[in-house]
Amino acid sequence: MVSCKIVNALYAAVPSRLFRDVLIRTHLEKCEACQARLVSRQEAEALFVKPKDVGAVGGLWRTIDRRAGQETIVPEKRLAGFRWEWAAGTAMFLILAAAGFWLLRGVQTGAVRADYARPADRFEITYINVGGAPAQAYIYQPAGSDMIIVWAGKTS
Repeated sequence: MVSCKIVNALYAAVPSRLFRDVLIRTHLEKCEACQARLVSRQEAEALFVKPKDVGAVGGLWRTIDRRAGQETIVPEKRLAGFRWEWAAGTAMFLILAAAGFWLLRGVQTGAVRADYARPADRFEITYINVGGAPAQAYIYQPAGSDMIIVWAGKTS
């Protein structure tokens, strides 16, 4: 359900049709809760009107014939809406990127130092066999931990 809420938030935040299409398709393929709410093919076909279900259409045709001679005004497709869609999508991307960098600003990557991998003072290995032959031992103790990891590998 959390993923559904994230998808709804992303759908509302990014107005790009291509992004929304990919978002919905991938979500519906993976989310079982949303798949359960979809209708089956038989239920969808039952919603369509079949030719046998259509009654007399004589009155309908007279209405269509009367309106057929009239000119209709088709509004011009405005590019301003398309531009606003891209501007809003770009702004949302920049906001998300800035929020990501802001959240990650405190994460520091520490350099790997040799003194972190020193063996413990109270731990000693005198002999290791792997497959009946002497083996090379690698000992690792994470910094600030009492856990010791021993890895043994064949020498030849």
